[in-house]
Amino acid sequence: MTTQAKKKQRRRSPGFIAGLVLLFVAIVILLTLAMFTSFDEVTNVFEAGKVDIVLTETEWKPEDGDNTVPNTFIDKNPNIINKEETVNTYVFLKVTIPYDDDPALIIEKAHQDTHDNSGKIAYKNSDHSVSEQKVPIYKFVATGKKADGTEEQNPQILKNTDYNSSKQEINPGWALVDLNGSANPMVDETHKTFTYIYAHVSTTETGTNGEPLLAEVLPGETITYPLFNKVYLQNFRERKKTQEVSTDFPDPTRDYSIHIEAYGIQANFLKPNNTTTRDPSDVWNNYINVK
Repeated sequence: MTTQAKKKQRRRSPGFIAGLVLLFVAIVILLTLAMFTSFDEVTNVFEAGKVDIVLTETEWKPEDGDNTVPNTFIDKNPNIINKEETVNTYVFLKVTIPYDDDPALIIEKAHQDTHDNSGKIAYKNSDHSVSEQKVPIYKFVATGKKADGTEEQNPQILKNTDYNSSKQEINPGWALVDLNGSANPMVDETHKTFTYIYAHVSTTETGTNGEPLLAEVLPGETITYPLFNKVYLQNFRERKKTQEVSTDFPDPTRDYSIHIEAYGIQANFLKPNNTTTRDPSDVWNNYINVK
C-alpha cells in the first residue's frame, strides 16, 4: 500500500474522526468559557467644564489716577476675555463708584462745543444748578471704540447729559441688569456708592418684548466692545463742613476708587429642566446674585 493510500485510510478511520469531534467540542467549550470569563477594562474620564474669564483694561494707566482733576477724561476700558480652555460663558461686570449727596454739588458743566485747530474737542463751562441728590462722581464715556482699537466715535456723554442722574453711558453689547424689579443701581448709603451690574448681551437678538438677551462668550473670545472707554470726573465743589454742607469734599475718610469685578457662568443648563435662560436679570438674581 502506498503512503498516500495509508494517509487516506487514517483520515477515514473512526479514531481519527472521533479525535476531530473531541477537538471541536474542546474548542466550543473554551470559547464558551471565554464568553463568560474574558475581561477588558474601559475607563471613562469626565472633566467638569471650567469657567475662566479675565478682566482686562488695555487703556488704563495707573499713573492716570494720580492727581486727577475734575472736568477731565481718564482712559478706562473694562472688558472680558474668555480663556481658551473654558466653556461657553455668560459674563457680567459689577462696577461700584462713589456718589455725593449734598445739594449744589456741581459748580461747572462741560458742554461739547467745538473743535480746536488740533481736532480735539473744546469745552466751555456754564452754570448748572443741581436740585437732586446722590450724584455719581464719575460718568462713563462710551466712545464706540472696539477692543481691537477700531471704530471710535467722538464722546457723546457731555452734549446733553443729565449730570445729576445715576444713569451711565455704555457701549453696544452691554445692558444694565434689572435687579429684583429695579433698573437703577444698588445704593449703599453707608459708603455712599452706586453699584451697577452689566450683562454682555446680543446686539442682534432681543426677547419677545424687546428685552436684551445674554450673549455667549466662546472659548478664546474677547468681547467686541468694552463696557465703556473712558470715565469723566465731574466737577464738584471742594468744601468743608458748614451749617449748609454736611460733609467735606473730598472726604479724606472715603474711598473714591472705581471698583470693577467680573463674573461668569456656564451658558448651558441653568435650569433644572435642562433649558437655558438668556434673561440677564434671571441669571444674575437666581444664579449669581452677588451683593
